[in-house]
Amino acid sequence: MSHKLFYWIVSLIILIFALFASNLPVEGAQLYGEAEIAAASTLQAMVTPQTTASSLPTLTEILPSSTPTSQSAYISTPTYSVPMLTLRDATNCRTGPGLTYEILVTYPVSQTLEIVGRYEPGNFWLVKSSESPTGICWLWGEYADVAGSYWTVPRAAAPPPTPLASVTPPPSRPQAPSLQEFKYYCDGINNTLTFQMIWEDQAANETGYRIYRDGWQTAELPAGSTAYVETIPMPAERSAQYSVQAYNATGSESMSVERVTCS
Repeated sequence: MSHKLFYWIVSLIILIFALFASNLPVEGAQLYGEAEIAAASTLQAMVTPQTTASSLPTLTEILPSSTPTSQSAYISTPTYSVPMLTLRDATNCRTGPGLTYEILVTYPVSQTLEIVGRYEPGNFWLVKSSESPTGICWLWGEYADVAGSYWTVPRAAAPPPTPLASVTPPPSRPQAPSLQEFKYYCDGINNTLTFQMIWEDQAANETGYRIYRDGWQTAELPAGSTAYVETIPMPAERSAQYSVQAYNATGSESMSVERVTCS
């Protein structure tokens, strides 16, 4: 007998019992109800394919695991090397990054020095220097090759202050000479005048001396001159007045001699 036919027979029997039980007293209905349930359970067990709990897939077998697999973590650690500088030509090492700074030492070709700072606008490197009084000095990078982690060195935002230049006083006019002696000789026969004067050079900044006679320049002498003499035609009853002028680019100062007369 097939399972399907058997199922229909049992269902018919249950139906008959149900109709019969509806006409029985209440107490009997309770008994037949239990028998009906037992028969139905037996029939269900016979016609339903049996599956064991162990044969059913678990939830973890159906769903993929959400737990990530263990992976070894990779951490990149940057390597560091000391920044160094090697010269391709002899180079001055100064107190600051520029030609206006004092030279502390001149390093030869192939000199290697450790870099500790940088000033980018002028391509200058601050290096350790055992020859420098401060232990450091600045090198121009034009003739240098750099290596190592030079990009890690601090950068100077502004160059160090330049050393104060020596203050040169503005030029001034030279001091006038001081007359020491003058003399003259009149030759009545030849109608000439010989005049001579000696002065003391009081100036330290003169460019030279100019000799004037009656307001007209008659001679120009170099700096440091202290005497002048001339002979000129001089008729009787004529006179002349001399002066000496010390001069430079800023001006001049003069010293005059009293007027002389040939009588």
